[in-house]
Amino acid sequence: MMQGGMSNQYELMNVAQNCSSFEPTEQGLVSSIGSNKSVSCKKCSHFKNYKCELNLYDNIAASLDQG
Repeated sequence: MMQGGMSNQYELMNVAQNCSSFEPTEQGLVSSIGSNKSVSCKKCSHFKNYKCELNLYDNIAASLDQG
């Protein structure tokens, strides 16, 4: 289960775009970091077994909800 419940694809992309620790798992992703469709928690090296190993997901998602 994902942190913060079952998150949708939009939220995974939004969180990744606002995460200072985002590290792409794909080499070509770095050059297209500004593209909404290319950045997602699912494509981050810290996102394993449907959760952020750095425990950043919930805090970022919560701050986005408040904004």
